[in-house]
Amino acid sequence: MTSLPSCAEQSASDACHLAAFGGFSLTQTRRELEELLGRIGRFGFFDEYTKHDITHIDAMLIKLDWLVTPQTREAMTPADWLLVVLSVYFHDLGMLVTKSEY
Repeated sequence: MTSLPSCAEQSASDACHLAAFGGFSLTQTRRELEELLGRIGRFGFFDEYTKHDITHIDAMLIKLDWLVTPQTREAMTPADWLLVVLSVYFHDLGMLVTKSEY
């Protein structure tokens, strides 16, 4: 089972219980994201770039946990956290290039 290791993800997961996000699973999204990110660069695209797999996302989330001050953390709602976490999750998906696109 995929866990949500960062404080940001744990705070974001609380939004999944809100009516506006009913049925949304951050854990499932992370699981699917990990698979997609693993495909970046598989055809030799972006060889000169650093790895952009789930470890890159985890590193960004650790930085996010450090970057957000306690005062801001308290002011943020679960929906705020969800949007920030999803932004971190999805920011590199444009690097996912298939052979048919190239």
